[in-house]
Amino acid sequence: MRIKGMVCRRCIATVKDIFMDEGFQVGAVELGEVRYSPGSPGASLERVKERLAAEGFEPLDDRQSRIIARVKELVEEHLSGPEHHNHNFSEMVTEALYMDYHAVSALFTATEGITLERYLIGRRTEKAKELMQNPGLSFTDIAFQLGYSSVHHFSNQFKSLTGLSPSAYRGMLGKA
Repeated sequence: MRIKGMVCRRCIATVKDIFMDEGFQVGAVELGEVRYSPGSPGASLERVKERLAAEGFEPLDDRQSRIIARVKELVEEHLSGPEHHNHNFSEMVTEALYMDYHAVSALFTATEGITLERYLIGRRTEKAKELMQNPGLSFTDIAFQLGYSSVHHFSNQFKSLTGLSPSAYRGMLGKA
């Protein structure tokens, strides 16, 4: 089953727990998808869908929704490490979906109400916030991991989205 709204490891754990709690055997759970089989006779897919919705997830059925879910998975892959930065994101999307990037981007904007570029930048910023919790990572390391061309570009983009410089944000983490 494809599921909209899965963007991190915690999401994977939550979805897995819901399926298991409702009596399903879970084969594999990845961002945007779970493979399962009925385990107990009382297993109810409707209860699973209700619980998924309560957690902010949405089971996907139509083709456009699957495309959007796959694009979001590609965003997460792209942000998962420097080995994915040898392609630009638009090439990655085109190769994975066998669709024109502009068509995918237009569909994403129409469906999600935000441009694909803004979504990618927002996710990149959230990932940066997660990485900044590790004091052992320098801003240069974080910028490199997230595919920024320079620390300066990273700092400017981070500040434009959060209103704080990376240093100020990290300083707030230490006070919390």
